[in-house]
Amino acid sequence: MNNSLWKLDTGWLCGYTQDRDLIRRVKRYKKDWSIMADYYKGRRLVGVQFKIPMEQRRPAERMFGITYSDENEAV
Repeated sequence: MNNSLWKLDTGWLCGYTQDRDLIRRVKRYKKDWSIMADYYKGRRLVGVQFKIPMEQRRPAERMFGITYSDENEAV
């Protein structure tokens, strides 16, 4: 599945996932993570974008299964 984390603003991360199980877990257990956008193809949900507090970076990395890098990846 497609999961990613990136810095949004000072004190905030943004996370995107297409994994339906992860979407359910976040909606159930992480009430302080707000949904920024829902992505649909036709009438079917294909992805969700979450706004995550920076204090929740470590739990977000574990849930999304990736590590957030603060470095600029542009060459």
